[in-house]
Amino acid sequence: MNNRFKYFITGVLLIMSSGIANAEAGNRVTERIYLSTDRISYIAGETLWFSAYCLDASNALKLSDLSSVAYIELHNSTSVVLTAKLFLIDGRGSGHISLPPAIPTGNYRIVAYTKQMLNEEQPQLFEKVISVFNVLTTEKVPGNVEILTENSVVIANEQKESALSLSSLGAQNEVEVKFGQGGRILPLNSTVPITLSNTGNNNVSVNVTVVKVDSLPIDNTKSISTFINNINHGVFLSDALYVPEYEGEIIKGKVNLKGEGSLWDKIIFLSAVGDNAEVYSSVVDSIGAFNFYTNSFFGDREIVLEIPSADSTYNFTYELNDPFLKKVDNNIPKLILDRKFEQSLSERSIEMQIGRRFGIDTLYDKLPFHNDPLLRTKPVVYKLDDYTRFPVMQEVMIEYISELRFRKLDGKQDLQMRWEDSYKTLSYSRGNTLVLLDGIPVFDHTKIFNYDPLKVKSISIYGSEFFVGYASFEGLVLFKTYKRDYSGLTFGRNVRIMDFQGALIPSKFTANGIAKADNFPDLRSLLYWNPQIDLKPGVSNDINIHTSSLPGKYIIKIEGFTGNGLPVEYSSEFTVR
Repeated sequence: MNNRFKYFITGVLLIMSSGIANAEAGNRVTERIYLSTDRISYIAGETLWFSAYCLDASNALKLSDLSSVAYIELHNSTSVVLTAKLFLIDGRGSGHISLPPAIPTGNYRIVAYTKQMLNEEQPQLFEKVISVFNVLTTEKVPGNVEILTENSVVIANEQKESALSLSSLGAQNEVEVKFGQGGRILPLNSTVPITLSNTGNNNVSVNVTVVKVDSLPIDNTKSISTFINNINHGVFLSDALYVPEYEGEIIKGKVNLKGEGSLWDKIIFLSAVGDNAEVYSSVVDSIGAFNFYTNSFFGDREIVLEIPSADSTYNFTYELNDPFLKKVDNNIPKLILDRKFEQSLSERSIEMQIGRRFGIDTLYDKLPFHNDPLLRTKPVVYKLDDYTRFPVMQEVMIEYISELRFRKLDGKQDLQMRWEDSYKTLSYSRGNTLVLLDGIPVFDHTKIFNYDPLKVKSISIYGSEFFVGYASFEGLVLFKTYKRDYSGLTFGRNVRIMDFQGALIPSKFTANGIAKADNFPDLRSLLYWNPQIDLKPGVSNDINIHTSSLPGKYIIKIEGFTGNGLPVEYSSEFTVR
């Protein structure tokens, strides 16, 4: 049997068996999402921080290792405002989004779910209401905002009572918090160590927020203990609608062919523009549909779809399925505007505008996320500036890259990679080297042969076999340009470039760089946000809180779960002056 055909069949069987196994395993897992945010009330233009807990509620409650993607939607009473994806590792994920400066004043509902949850007859989605105030415009969500009058005293008192109850959290308090020598009175513009200790007998995974107490609405009806008490076990549909996203997002789409012809059984490739080799393949079915089983892309990206073997005379378009539900529910509680909010809104407005003007995102810290799933071996890297620069790509290969050569194959240039077997015998790959330029597969190597090498910063060579879904390759060559914008690369009619919304990049807000931020007017009301701190029993973790120039009452709030599914809640106030 031809090796390439053998690898193709093997790839098909592996993907089919993997999908079936995951679907069967998924039918036995009841997942529930809890989403913790840094606060409840926001100013339009501020950053909304997430920490996600995906729980397996099938038997004993625990963090789920089934789904790897959580979907988040932000609704108002009339439309879906924002969507986001969180990558999950063993039930935990995080990220942040910037609320648009033009978002109208009103209450908004956050909805979160996994695809596995949608296999239930009545999906139990996570829901949480937040308040957003736009201090730059008078625009409001229609029908969702009321101005407090003398006839609204009862509502005002209910909000006040909710705000005062903030310090009474703590159903399961297995995390102990100790402040430094100064106790609970901290100086302005200083760095203060705080120690978190796991005093229980189980591992805990928590998120931590330190934020200024103000007069804006606070809602404790969705605490983590309330969430646990209301968990119920859903009934699964007889036929699963969704394959559980075990390794990453399953990207679905369709090819629409105009006119005569067929693309059935053609291999289609999906790749993302960037530094790495994020390449996947699928097969077009009889109705033009395809599914890519990915490891998830991160950040907003450009993606490239291509069917290399498609007839050049065919006229077709690609479309990707929208992965979000986007079901709007207009039953969102109204936001009550109270005059007592005025000072807090003024302070937060100034903070927001200064933060956007001076780039407060420079104080964010990225958290580790998964590495390139394809490039697992160490490459041979040629940084072209270290050598004599040649204006022709073939000369680059001839003069100093001995692992590669160009040869004519079937009337076209073929970039071939040198192989050395266990007997030290040299040979070259023929017609089967995967070539990527800024992450984009280039199947016609003549384009690389004619590409301007002066635009290329480095060439990385991976000398091993690569299996990309339905396709296999003998070696991989990664060309990186200086600007990572594939400048000058031309595309055929079978290629489409699209914008794609990837998973949020996990980050935390520690303000560790505040000491280096010269001339930065530090009016932060959010001092610290860490979406994930894992503590073993008896273990402590020191964190540094950098106070700002804003005096007042602050609160440190901790939410999370123990290893056996019990909720962890802690809340305590301190003073900055």
